[in-house]
Amino acid sequence: MPGERFSGLYLQPGDPTQDSGRARHRVGALFRETVFNNHTAPLAVFVGRELGVAVTSDGRYSSHWHQFIRECSSRDFFDVVTLVYRYLFWHVSDGTANWWRDVVRQIIVEEHLAYEIDNVGGVHPAVDREFQRNRASAIGALQSHRYQNVRDLFESASNNLSANPPNYKQAWRATFSAVEGLFGLMFPYVRLTADEIERCLRPIVERAYEGDATAQKAAQRMLAGFREWVEASHNYRHQPGAEERAQPPADVTILAISHGASLLRWLAGLDEDRTA
Repeated sequence: MPGERFSGLYLQPGDPTQDSGRARHRVGALFRETVFNNHTAPLAVFVGRELGVAVTSDGRYSSHWHQFIRECSSRDFFDVVTLVYRYLFWHVSDGTANWWRDVVRQIIVEEHLAYEIDNVGGVHPAVDREFQRNRASAIGALQSHRYQNVRDLFESASNNLSANPPNYKQAWRATFSAVEGLFGLMFPYVRLTADEIERCLRPIVERAYEGDATAQKAAQRMLAGFREWVEASHNYRHQPGAEERAQPPADVTILAISHGASLLRWLAGLDEDRTA
């Protein structure tokens, strides 16, 4: 396309990143725009009150904001995006607030950050359409009244992903709890462990695909993956008396929840076939 930047045409972006110095520089530069004239200082008061963190030199000049944006934590950087939107909406105009939202959206896309901005300035992890289809499909498979508690647990995972800031740890834990709950419906009084998957679920799988050697082989491999998923999830389960673990990375969390959604669909199908 004529006039397109070289990087946009010829450089393939890697995986989305959690933060970016280029993005921070570009967002910080926005404070030089005339819409912020006479607003930098009161905006700094508002942001400082909401964040509990002082803006550099009380944010009197655009250069102070630029420095603050470059040096603040990732949490504060993304919170500022939302707080600036609110301030502009309340104290300038909705059109100016929407201008801020749209420009920052463009920067996030162009700098390939793993986030998206909703219509009122909230920042959320960018989850692709395939993830959303997978999630919706899992919820669709849990519509029976028998699975109501399981469905509620899995839906709470999405609520934690959409929180500001996202709570990846709780989202993963909620997904695990949903899978654990469904496993418990299938096998009452049995804990979800790798050993119990082997003991309880393997016979169900063998009967479900009886007569199809290829499907049997594939399904047994899937059981092995199920056991590994359970072991991986235990890394982020809270153990009473143990130190609380750090938040898992966004990409690992999305992968774990996607896998958990697939497991929920599969287990629900096996459960319905068995009870029928």
